[in-house]
Amino acid sequence: MAYLICENCNHYWQIKSEEEFWVFHTCDECGSPLLYVKNFNEYRKITKDVPESSRKTQNQGKADNYWRSWRGGHLILIAGALMAAAGILLTVTGTAWGITPVLLGIIFMALSVPLGRASARRGIGWKKGYEDELIVTNCLRRLPQGYHILNNVQLPGADGHMDHVVVGPTGVYVIETKSYSGNYIVKGDRWFLNDELRKEEVRSPSIQAKRNAAAIKEFLETRDIYVSWVNAVVAFLSASCTIMEEDEHCRILKPCQVPEHIMESRLMLGESKVKRIVDALRKHASEVW
Repeated sequence: MAYLICENCNHYWQIKSEEEFWVFHTCDECGSPLLYVKNFNEYRKITKDVPESSRKTQNQGKADNYWRSWRGGHLILIAGALMAAAGILLTVTGTAWGITPVLLGIIFMALSVPLGRASARRGIGWKKGYEDELIVTNCLRRLPQGYHILNNVQLPGADGHMDHVVVGPTGVYVIETKSYSGNYIVKGDRWFLNDELRKEEVRSPSIQAKRNAAAIKEFLETRDIYVSWVNAVVAFLSASCTIMEEDEHCRILKPCQVPEHIMESRLMLGESKVKRIVDALRKHASEVW
């Protein structure tokens, strides 16, 4: 049996499987993200209580922006309704220009509906991405002292961001978080959706993770920091993923399997080199644990 712990209000829940963590990843009482641990002894050993530095991640910022747009659309809808109502009242009382606010109100309401729907839909998508990253972060917190977690890393000149980078004694790891719905078959770098209604090849998270790993290696070399290898990992938040051909250069794991994978690797980096790598990446990360 494993446990989900709310560190904000000191509540905890016993769960049977990791899949329950993906569903119930926030506290019912306060809304704070829950921490997954295998047992209470493991929780006592967790050293990463608060991040060293933190600012909004890209997913969190995008979600907030779209929710602001949704609220703006809602206000426009209310303003349009009030304007139309005022215009109708003026028209009834015989005011010649009363039809103008009626027409303007109708236009405002017509524009606000698609704006609100599009903003809400996109905001939900970005919020889901941010919540998925929280799940993986709370799994990575189980790593012992000496490991550093950098979230939402965006290197200079890069178009996108890297969900998580872990640096520690066993090396450097780039972790791509994905939560595709449906059943998937993975053959090396190729990912196939295998549902009853749809069977098609989809964009490969493995390729994305390996590209990000190569980008980290190249970036560190520009800072005269050389590592023999940067590991690529896909943290896949789905109950169904059949791996037909294992890719030795990119592991596909459930989020709570990632810490064990990192700790089981052989030692590669000394403490001073770990510090140099973290210092080089720190200012490009939204959050550092």
